[in-house]
Order: sequence, then C-alpha cells, then structure tokens
Amino acid sequence: MFTASSEGGDDGDITKFGDSTDLVVSPLAKKPRLDLKVEAEAEAKVEPEVRILRRPDLSDPDYKRQREMYFEQYEKSEGYDVDWDSITYDFAAVKFEWGGDFDDVISNDELLKRLIESAIGEENEENGTQLEFVKYVSANVIGVQGFLFFITFWAKDVSSPDPEPKLYQTKVRKFMDEDIVVDFRLRPTQELFGSILTLNM
Repeated sequence: MFTASSEGGDDGDITKFGDSTDLVVSPLAKKPRLDLKVEAEAEAKVEPEVRILRRPDLSDPDYKRQREMYFEQYEKSEGYDVDWDSITYDFAAVKFEWGGDFDDVISNDELLKRLIESAIGEENEENGTQLEFVKYVSANVIGVQGFLFFITFWAKDVSSPDPEPKLYQTKVRKFMDEDIVVDFRLRPTQELFGSILTLNM
C-alpha cells in the first residue's frame, strides 16, 4: 500500500511506503516430528515392482529361449508357476503384481482377496470343508473374456483332524462383476507335475 504523508521538520516531506507494522516476519515453521512407528511402517512398506517387459522379437535367440522356458513352465504347472525373474519379454500371462488395474472400482489387493474368498467359499459349500485363508503366495493373470487368475495360497481346513495349512491353487475367471471359479485343488507336487506332463505327450 502506498501512503504519502508530510511531516514537519528540517528534512521536508517524507514519503512512506506502507506501514512497517503491516510486515510481520515469522520464524521458519519447524517440520513436525512424525511418530517413529509411523515412519518405520512407511519405510517398511515397499511398493510392488512394476516391470516393463520387452516386445517379442522372433529374431532374438534370447526371446526364443525365454519363450520355450515360459511355455514349458506354463503348461507343466497349468498356468500357476512361471519363473518370472527369468522373463524379460511380454507373453500372454503376466505376474499379478505387474498388471494394471483389473477392476474399475476396487484395488487389485481387494480384488485378489475377493477372488480367494469366492473360491474358498465355493469349495466349502460344495465339499463340506471349512477352509480358512492363511497366506497369499502368488498369482498369474491372462486376458480372456475378462481375466483368468491362477492363484496359489495357503489355507487350512479347521474341520479336519489335521488342520495344518496346505498349499492350494484356484483358477478364477473375472468377467465384469462376476467371479467364476474354474478350478480348485491342492497344489500338486513337482513330481506329479512331471508325470502329468509325460502323460500328455
């Protein structure tokens, strides 16, 4: 604000720019100290790795090697087990954590939880079990009319005399708002995978 005033005295007219009381200088605000527990939790939370895969290149020997490995593992495990650490090219299926948003309304974590709950609920209803989810292991996804999820997880049957957690696998197709359980099983051993592959040849 510009204010002009005349004051008596030997100096004549003095022009003032604003009033010095208008300007308030405050000390720099101190950064609030966060709760140490909150800081530790924030540091411990690791965002899932987003992997950018290369486009297929039929002339690249590395692509041919990875393609053979991918298809062998995919077929042998029926879509459940692929060594994604060895994959740098884009194939039909993808590791769940690398995918984009699979639902417009809920997060991928919420969707995964819903798919597992749907599969366990259907298994309990059809077979009279009382399976309870213990821990997520892995999931692969392939685009179909919707998405087909190949999920591996630990669960225990609390109605069993031996309620020890066991490794289960389920295929659940998500189409729009519908979850369709395609398969539910105990995870076969690697030896069984080998015999299944041999029988199919």
